[in-house]
Amino acid sequence: MKNYILKKRSMQKVLFLFVFANLLSALVMAQVKISGKVTNSKGAAISLASVSIGGNSSTVTDANGVYEIIANLKNGNYTLLFSNVGYKNSEAIITVSGNSEIVSNATLLLDALGLDEVVVTGNANRTSKKQLGNAISTINANQLQNTGTTNLSAMLSGRVMGAQVTQNSGDAAGGISVKLRGVGSVFGSSEPLYIMDGVIIDNSSANVVNLNADTQGSRIQAGTNRLSDINPNDIERIEVINGAAAAAIYGSRASNGVVQIFTKKGRNGKAKVSFSTSVQQSSLRNRWEMNDVPLRFGVASAPALRLSTVQDRLSTIGNFANLPGGTGPAAAGGRLLESKYAVTRYDYQDDIFQKAIGTDNHVSITGGSDRVNYYFSGSYTKNEGIVRNTNFQRYGFKARTDITLNSWAKLSGGLTYTNSRSKDLPNGNNFFSPVSTMTIIDNVWNINERDANGKLLNVEFARVNPLSVIETFDIRQETNRSVADAKLTLTPIKGLSVDITNGFDTYAQQGTSYQERMPYAAVNSVAAAFYPDGYVSNAKLNYFQWTSDVVASYKFSPFAKLQSTTTAGYSAQYIKNSFTAQEGRDLLPIVRTISAAQNFFTLPQESRTEQSIYGYFIQQTFGYSNKLFVTLAGRFDGSSAFSKDARNIFYPKASMSYNVSDESFWKNNKFSNWFNTLKVRASYGKAGNLTGVGPYDRFTNYSPIVYTSGGFAPSSRIGNPNIRPEIKEEIEVGADMQFFNGRLGLQITKYDQKITDVLIPFNLPPSSGAGSILDNVGKMTNKGLEFMLTGSPIVKDNFKWNASFLYSSNKNKVTE
Repeated sequence: MKNYILKKRSMQKVLFLFVFANLLSALVMAQVKISGKVTNSKGAAISLASVSIGGNSSTVTDANGVYEIIANLKNGNYTLLFSNVGYKNSEAIITVSGNSEIVSNATLLLDALGLDEVVVTGNANRTSKKQLGNAISTINANQLQNTGTTNLSAMLSGRVMGAQVTQNSGDAAGGISVKLRGVGSVFGSSEPLYIMDGVIIDNSSANVVNLNADTQGSRIQAGTNRLSDINPNDIERIEVINGAAAAAIYGSRASNGVVQIFTKKGRNGKAKVSFSTSVQQSSLRNRWEMNDVPLRFGVASAPALRLSTVQDRLSTIGNFANLPGGTGPAAAGGRLLESKYAVTRYDYQDDIFQKAIGTDNHVSITGGSDRVNYYFSGSYTKNEGIVRNTNFQRYGFKARTDITLNSWAKLSGGLTYTNSRSKDLPNGNNFFSPVSTMTIIDNVWNINERDANGKLLNVEFARVNPLSVIETFDIRQETNRSVADAKLTLTPIKGLSVDITNGFDTYAQQGTSYQERMPYAAVNSVAAAFYPDGYVSNAKLNYFQWTSDVVASYKFSPFAKLQSTTTAGYSAQYIKNSFTAQEGRDLLPIVRTISAAQNFFTLPQESRTEQSIYGYFIQQTFGYSNKLFVTLAGRFDGSSAFSKDARNIFYPKASMSYNVSDESFWKNNKFSNWFNTLKVRASYGKAGNLTGVGPYDRFTNYSPIVYTSGGFAPSSRIGNPNIRPEIKEEIEVGADMQFFNGRLGLQITKYDQKITDVLIPFNLPPSSGAGSILDNVGKMTNKGLEFMLTGSPIVKDNFKWNASFLYSSNKNKVTE
């Protein structure tokens, strides 16, 4: 009993001391209001400029450049940091000594290249552009607005040095391919790595519609890039690092470069509601030059061309007995027929294409206090395609919260959900593609002509009327996607920060295709391989990717002018997906689902894959007088797609940057008045392509065969357990320059990539018993030059014009 009383008294003392310490802390700290105005060199207000104090409290300026921060601060000196995209950072020292209100104004100077911008190299290492030895491109929220597209991949075009952006399809939800500095793989993907708020996200194009296209030999991938699920209105900025130098911290999955996406966060202050809406129109950029000569070679035998005999189809080999002697195709023993007859020519583009209307709507709520900030948004987008009866629409919402737990711990988390839907048509080199048909057939057929039942008539002898495809085909895709992240930031001692990030990217993509029976007898008899008796399919892809990163960074100054930053970390990813599909033909009338098929000419398809990727790294950066920086790094990466002997490979990195214009001899020279900034840089990086093969490509895969008793058959390509990751080595040199007080910027980069152990499937002799094998038998090089000129020709109080010019050249060569 006595011990219990003593313990109780001890707990009371501890509780009393805790309450007293908190009261004392509250008495020492005072609530301070800090306010002011941020302007440019001409005194014009700068809106949305960031203002922060002590790394804890922050806000942005309003439309008049005015800001206000209310924070609980102890007496002492504090540094106010003012920053904005396109301007140099500015600092101001304020003193808190019982004052309840402090006024501090700032003037920001132009910075065309944004060398003072803080960028994130990895999930923890924040640094300014001036310290980097490799090229980096930054795209801010303003540059993403009013671009005429809702696809994030397309927005990179013309804004990133060395980026090759290609539209793979003309559909409203058509896929887009992005390559940084050329082709990095023959067998695998050359796409960069995409990261959103520290979580790796997928940007593949899965084909869940037009499955029958593979039987036509066209190998069509009619999928939509998954970046189309990301709403650009929720993005704060994008950072793009080209080449292998990015892989030292981001991992070998970034061997083709990395695209980092940072979404918007909450700001201190009262709740602020923002709403934006836009309407855009799209149309065919260049019209196809159609034949308008009202004559045709041949001999007319009937007013209606569909009733004409073979004289109107000279390209079809058949019975030429009725042709005049000595004429007809060479196969008939004569020269081409030279006689002509009158016809009516049609321009099919007016029937196939349209002026498409689109709308983009976005609403957001943001606000917060010193302890908690929040951001919520909702959006709706719908765009018609320029091909009739195609469209794309997207619904979405986003939530993000940042919480300051105490002086050394912060927690942030976000969730993004989108539902995207598209209505497509066959595209590419497809028998049913309206655009392909338009360019192949002779334009003498009236595609609007119908029979007595209102059915459109065929064109030529065995071609589907393109309007039949537009009016009757029903091809749809729908995707439900969620991306979530949670990040804990710890700063237990001065100079040390630890970031722990976890998140996932998951989506379900479903596609359905329906084509009704063809009403044309000719097509039914000649084009049986294209399922004229009707076709229906249903396919679904489930994708899940989990990302985990732990990164620690320690900064200190061993000497007065020497700064040291040591960063180490570990990352792991787990990828799992499954695919199922079913196809059928010989359809029942009216029904459009898979149950309408009377002939399941293929067995149900199903595949499942799992893959683990991991890596750990260490990086050391030394800076001298904040003008010379040297970085060395090393990383081990591995993937379950390769055997144990080929997984753990060491990849080094080295870089250097020297800000020559920070030297006194430069600043004291007269030419520095117009030639303000010169930074030279160089970097070397080595990386392995861990996603260049599928999870099970090193094995000989077997497929089930349905016999009376069942069985398995190996694929024609045999396995190779000795395959290794493709290795990319890159050397990059460049310079960043600014002129006329930061109003004109110039970036030049030259690079040389050597890619070895390129994976290529090659044929084997039939005597081996297999068709092919995948092996590291290739070598490639990429050599190129990147040039970017950017500036502000006009800067006035209420008008600012920014312009940029980009040039890039890449020469890709397969050397072995």
